[in-house]
Amino acid sequence: MKNQNRKLKFKFFLVFLGIFIYYGSFTSFASSLNKNQITIITVEGHLEHLNVEYARSEKEKSIGLMFREELDDDEGMLFIWDTDSLRQFWMKNTLINLDILFINSEYQVVHIEESAQKGSTSLISSKFPVKFVLEIKAGQSRLRNISPGAILSVKNLSN
Repeated sequence: MKNQNRKLKFKFFLVFLGIFIYYGSFTSFASSLNKNQITIITVEGHLEHLNVEYARSEKEKSIGLMFREELDDDEGMLFIWDTDSLRQFWMKNTLINLDILFINSEYQVVHIEESAQKGSTSLISSKFPVKFVLEIKAGQSRLRNISPGAILSVKNLSN
């Protein structure tokens, strides 16, 4: 009986550990290990520094900021593709409202979707071909005076 109880406890532990590892990849603790600082140069010439995670792989892009319960004012995620194309996003499984900045291969912000609503399954389109998409906390583009025409500094885009 003691052996069966130990085995049951061990199985429970393994299941719990698996769930923790799987969902732990969505937490801000895990994501803070992969931060890169980028700079957006506003139309007025102000520098806005943000700590972002890069989403390069298809898996990283498909998960994005889903399941995150919070995002600091200076945090975000930068999605990176090899070429310009029309991009579409949705907010399914996203727990916080976001500003979505669409950036072309010339590093220029060409469109901003402000305050995209958490959980929405409506498609949000780039409207123009873009190579980068930056997701930040809702309201930050307005607070930081980031508007179409702002530039993503290329010197910050480390590999």
